[in-house]
Amino acid sequence: MADRSEHVAAFDQIAALLRAGAAANARALQVHRGTSTGAVVERQLEHTLDRLAVLYGRGTFENLNSGELFEAAIDGELRMARELETVAARTSAGSVAAAGHVASARALIDAARLGVRLHVRGGASVVIRRGVYVEPLRPELERSLAERREPYVRWRKGIVVALSEDEVAELRAAGDEVNVLFLDPDEMLDLYGRGDRPATEAELDRRLTIARAAPDRVGDYRDRHRLRMLLYQSIVLRNLRDRLAAEHPAAHRAIQPIVADNRAFLETALAAAPLSRAALADPLAASIDHERELQALVTRMASEPEDPAGMRARFRAVADAGSHIVELEQQYPPGKE
Repeated sequence: MADRSEHVAAFDQIAALLRAGAAANARALQVHRGTSTGAVVERQLEHTLDRLAVLYGRGTFENLNSGELFEAAIDGELRMARELETVAARTSAGSVAAAGHVASARALIDAARLGVRLHVRGGASVVIRRGVYVEPLRPELERSLAERREPYVRWRKGIVVALSEDEVAELRAAGDEVNVLFLDPDEMLDLYGRGDRPATEAELDRRLTIARAAPDRVGDYRDRHRLRMLLYQSIVLRNLRDRLAAEHPAAHRAIQPIVADNRAFLETALAAAPLSRAALADPLAASIDHERELQALVTRMASEPEDPAGMRARFRAVADAGSHIVELEQQYPPGKE
């Protein structure tokens, strides 16, 4: 019988397998698009993204009302636009993508108006925050954080904390050393939440070394950060889509193109992501391998009699969604494995 830590680790592993599987699906789709194999792989990619959405949505997004889900989706599009406008707008591709996210935010606002008694605030301004290491820890900075009840962790000669981009600029102007360790501070919180201090320390050390060597003092990878944001937005949009199907049919029809636009951006980013298993250079073989491992793990965890981490509903939702593994295996040429 698995204990709480094993259930939490299993959740992380299932999520990682779904993300890695989606990346393998996207690469396989590039190879086989327009063929019968490509059609199977595309269904697998959609199914994988849907299962990722239900894994995170069960017990989380299902507790939000439709208006709150709309607002989360609108905020996500505006955040991605802001990231691209401030970082990658010097490239034409970045500008086009930023404009696309702004258009999606507006389309979401319009779609919400088609719902019955849906009240959505619309495009409020977004604040971009980063997970940073600040050195030294000056008394006035510590007092400021305490007054604002901003959590931080002492580390080395400074602190690790989540700050807005404006606050980062102010500290640098004051002469402090500020290194961006996490472009997404939620990733930093997730790392601390696992409770593995040696692993956390090692990851902070790794990122700080990269940041101190980088001209922009960033120890994270912007392509990786964008992929993470696109995956999260896919999770939000798919949970919203499924909710609207039952509650607001007109709004449900209106967001279909928005979900498709996210899929297009996400597919490109997934296909460009590094291989998670270099030994499986054939993306179709990688898709099959990830799916087999996923099915074995999620089936085992869904049948666990105890639920010490409150994860069982999530495991069962993924298990109940089924798999296209047989169809995938039928597309793989005999003798290649």
